Amino acid sequence: MGFTLQLLPDEPILITVAKGHLVVEDFAGMFAESRKLLAGMPAPIYRISDFREASSSFMELIRMAQIASRGDEGTTSDPRIKAILVGMNQWVNLARTIVEQPQYSAMRFPTFQTLDEALAYARAALATNSSKNVSSGV
Repeated sequence: MGFTLQLLPDEPILITVAKGHLVVEDFAGMFAESRKLLAGMPAPIYRISDFREASSSFMELIRMAQIASRGDEGTTSDPRIKAILVGMNQWVNLARTIVEQPQYSAMRFPTFQTLDEALAYARAALATNSSKNVSSGV
């Protein structure tokens, strides 16, 4: 089925929801759509990816990790994007383990059981970042 994307109004938070069996083209499409939606937005941008109803093959996860770690705008390794995962199933754990390997992004991703928990985390991080900018005069 692929991904649906929603940029929250007045917040630098993009929610992506994945459903069904995903292939590398689904990820490439999600990254391309992210690039369009986030064009010109300053950092930080939080992308919450909900994978509770998704699965994929091991080889597709490897290919996805290769695309995600290229550093292209809109991908997981885009320096503006802070990735957050939703889902605690075996597939999410495997995907996270692959992407966190040094040959890919070596990034660590906060992972939550629910979308509400992930949203609360992103909003708290944004509030903390905003208060740091105000106190430092930025």
